[in-house]
Amino acid sequence: MRRTLFVAATILSAFLLAVPARPQDAKTGAQSTPQALKATYDQAMQAKDWLAAIAAAQQLVDANATSANLLLLANAQLNAASAHSDTGPMETALATYDRALAAAQQEKPVEGQPDSAWKDGVSKIYIGKGNALLKLKRNADAIDSYNRAAELSSNSGQAYFNVCAVSYNIGETTAAVTACRKSVQADPTRANAWFVLGSSLFADAQVSSIGKVTITAETRQALEKYLALAPDGPHAADVKAMLDMVAK
Repeated sequence: MRRTLFVAATILSAFLLAVPARPQDAKTGAQSTPQALKATYDQAMQAKDWLAAIAAAQQLVDANATSANLLLLANAQLNAASAHSDTGPMETALATYDRALAAAQQEKPVEGQPDSAWKDGVSKIYIGKGNALLKLKRNADAIDSYNRAAELSSNSGQAYFNVCAVSYNIGETTAAVTACRKSVQADPTRANAWFVLGSSLFADAQVSSIGKVTITAETRQALEKYLALAPDGPHAADVKAMLDMVAK
């Protein structure tokens, strides 16, 4: 009943439902402002036109290599690289995430100044880096990157869920339980975190000679919470099957 979960790449942009437009010649001044390039990027990402998104993001980076612009470029590169079987393009995306982290360190507010927005920005870079590492099958490094993201984020539910899902996928159920608990504590509405938590705890349940399972109150709560949040979700059938096996 254990089902592999996939951690989706986190894209920061607010997508626009429009036909992607390519940046026009900079000499004309049309569509070459940061705002216009960002709109082009958003449109291209929505349309999954990764090359157009990379082109727009690269122009933003060439004009101003901020951590935010580098993150846009890295996210586009990550999506483009996911379509390739070789690791070269993914390594390029990973290197861009590292450039974004280096830029972020230069942008760090001075001591005493508000830094919550900066921390959230760095957290998003670490999530993206973790996604690239995961694609490169560097699971331990990916988990480390997600944990770094969680430590910085004002809403750590996503980052801890990524740790939870990766740990579950590689069979480290104890680590999965710990991360899932943190994820649902940060965001109780995250259905998949409840599913992985319940599934991981269920794996250690006691089974009687007639096939009935004894589970803890936490296990039942997690499984039932998933069904309450996602009654028609992709894991609903698995959850129902697990609950059917539980001793009455």
